[in-house]
Amino acid sequence: MTRYVMRSILGLVLAFALVACTPALNWRQVNADTSDVMVLMPCKPDQATRNVALRVAAKDVQTSLTLHGCEASNMQFTFGHMVVPQGLSADEAIHAWRLASVAALNATPSDAVSQDWSIKGASNPVVSARVHAVTDVYQVQWVWFAYGNKIYQAAVYGNAKDKGLPEAAETYFSGIKLP
Repeated sequence: MTRYVMRSILGLVLAFALVACTPALNWRQVNADTSDVMVLMPCKPDQATRNVALRVAAKDVQTSLTLHGCEASNMQFTFGHMVVPQGLSADEAIHAWRLASVAALNATPSDAVSQDWSIKGASNPVVSARVHAVTDVYQVQWVWFAYGNKIYQAAVYGNAKDKGLPEAAETYFSGIKLP
C-alpha cells in the first residue's frame, strides 16, 4: 500500500511540475488577414468583425474593423486591421484610430506617450507609430502601421502595475512580419 501511495504522490508532484513549467505565454504565428501579415501571439486568438466610425475632421467615417484577440498572463493581446477608408490617407486613418483608442481608456491624447517604432525587416518604408498610456487602472502599449491599402493596430492591455507588460509588448510587436 505504501508503494502505491508513494507512486501516486510522485505522479501528482510530476504532473504539477509539468503544469508549472508550461509557459504562460505560448507564442505562435497567426496569419492576421488576407495580405499575409504574420503576427506572433501568445495564445490562440478569437476573431470578430464589426463596423466602426473613425472621427476625422469633425465627421464620422464608417469602416469595418477585423480584430483578433486573446488573453494570457492577465494581459489582453489584440491585432486589428481595416481597409483605409476612401478619401483618407493612411496617416489620417491611423491618427483617428489612435485618438479613438486613447479615448476608450478615458484618457486624453496627452496621456499617451509616443516613441519611434518600425517593423523589423520591412523592405519599404512603412507608416508606423508606437504609443504607451497608463491610467489609474490600465496600462496599454499600441503600435499602428499601414501596409498596402490597410492599416493595422497591435495592442497589449494590462493592469497599470504589471511589470511584465513592457517585455510582453516588445516580444509581441517584434513578431509582426510583413510578406
